[in-house]
Formats: sequence, C-alpha cells, structure tokens
Amino acid sequence: MKTNEDREKYLESIDHFIREHGYARPLEIAEFLRVTPASVSQMLAKLSEDGLINYQKYRGMTISEKGLKILDNLSKKESSIYELLKLIGCNEETAKERACFFEHFIDDDLAEKFTAFTDRVRKGEMKVPA
Repeated sequence: MKTNEDREKYLESIDHFIREHGYARPLEIAEFLRVTPASVSQMLAKLSEDGLINYQKYRGMTISEKGLKILDNLSKKESSIYELLKLIGCNEETAKERACFFEHFIDDDLAEKFTAFTDRVRKGEMKVPA
C-alpha cells in the first residue's frame, strides 16, 4: 500500500470503530486491517504527528478536524465513483466494492468530473451509449 492509501484506510477504520463502539482500539484496528499491532502503533503516531488524529497511548483517540475533512473528501470520491459505476451498469454490490477501492486513487478533479457527468446524464442532458 502507498502511504496516502494507508493513512486513509487507517482513518476509515478508526472512524468505523468510533461510530460502531464510541472508541477505537489499536488491536481492533490491527485485526480489521490485517496488520501487526506494531504497525498500528507506528501509524497512529504518524497520524497524530500529521494532525489527523488526537492520540495518546493507552488513552484512546479521536479524529481531528483535519482528519474529518479527509474522510469527508473520501466519502465524496466514493460516492462519485459509485454513481458512475451504477450508471454504466454495475450492480450495487460491485459498485460499492469497486468505489471503496478506487476512492484512494483518484484526485478531487476527477471525482468532480464523474459527478458532473452522472448529473448531466440523470438530467437528460447526455445519453450513455447502450
């Protein structure tokens, strides 16, 4: 995995556990991401250093405003990819799976273009060839 993708996946997993349990534990993150606890500790330190999470060893973690902005941006990217994949005929399960994967590899500009394209098709301004 690349560094940005790693950081994003860690942020998403932390967010997942906080939403599900109200907290995120390093061991749960390690199991969820299938990495070692030592890797989680290193990444949590990096995320904290980068200002993406508020983390104190043995005390827990929260996602900072900066981290929440990244998560919001990832959500928008995932949504734009999902909508495009549905539009071109992917079933819902495949569209969700692929969108979750590709969100880490497209930039903001491409996500906006996907959204603009799907909006134009839905409004009837464009037609998708069969």
